[in-house]
Amino acid sequence: MSGNTDGIDLLIQRGLLPHPVSLEDYVAYQWESPGNVLGQRHGQKRDAVTLKWLGSAVRAAGDSAAVLDVGCSYGNHLFMLNGVLGKPDGVEMVGVDLFEPAIRRANVFAQTIPGFSNCRFEVADVSAGLPFDDDTFDAINVADVLEHLVEPASALHELRRVAKPGATIVISTPLKNSIFKRIAVVANRTLRGRLYGAYYRGKDTDLDREGRPVMETSAGHDHVSEMTLAQLTRLCGDAGLAVEEIEPMSVMSGSRWFDQHAVLLAGTLILETLHEKLRRPSWAHSAMLRARKI
Repeated sequence: MSGNTDGIDLLIQRGLLPHPVSLEDYVAYQWESPGNVLGQRHGQKRDAVTLKWLGSAVRAAGDSAAVLDVGCSYGNHLFMLNGVLGKPDGVEMVGVDLFEPAIRRANVFAQTIPGFSNCRFEVADVSAGLPFDDDTFDAINVADVLEHLVEPASALHELRRVAKPGATIVISTPLKNSIFKRIAVVANRTLRGRLYGAYYRGKDTDLDREGRPVMETSAGHDHVSEMTLAQLTRLCGDAGLAVEEIEPMSVMSGSRWFDQHAVLLAGTLILETLHEKLRRPSWAHSAMLRARKI
């Protein structure tokens, strides 16, 4: 693969959307990405918790563990996990996604960069059934996927099917109707839509005629299945997954709009610091769950 110029171009040159993931993007065009302090904090915490929970599951399973990342996109979580674990040859890491260009790029990375040949990726749809045998994986990651599925309950049953007995399933998803989301709805209505307009411009997201965000996805659906935390934990239980740990995420997922208003950003950071101490799920924009197959 190292001699395949077209493949290496995926790693080096610009042009792969919707995310800038090439070396050229990160080096020569890094100035194109304006600041988003809250978004960076949210993403860093999600990644840290994901790697902690998956890493613990892999270490407990041993040198021949198998990991699945559903909705893997460009493979970042598996590549980070592989690095955290010291690039273990015997640990099999498999990623699936609907977006074929991302899968192609992830495979090129795994086959070109030394130490990642234990990672492989393929196009698959959890809603249609995964191409794996029962009881295959010791750890499964499903990050920001359930909210895009018409039938998230069926997806959780499918994840349980391919998980080994006692396997760890890490779930992260936005929560419906947090306190601050409800406050934002009232404030936006009072301001006749100007709040959402400013906030979502800072996320490069358009609004429809009714003022709702248009969540463009490279594959699959918009946010069609956001749930409350109670609904989510009940759905896990119905699927045969025991929720063992819940991590409330940030109050705000981030927007560059906050970075343009210093007082608003400072106040929100104070709120986020208080939230980290109180850990109120009702405040959280999203949540992470560590569940176990029972």
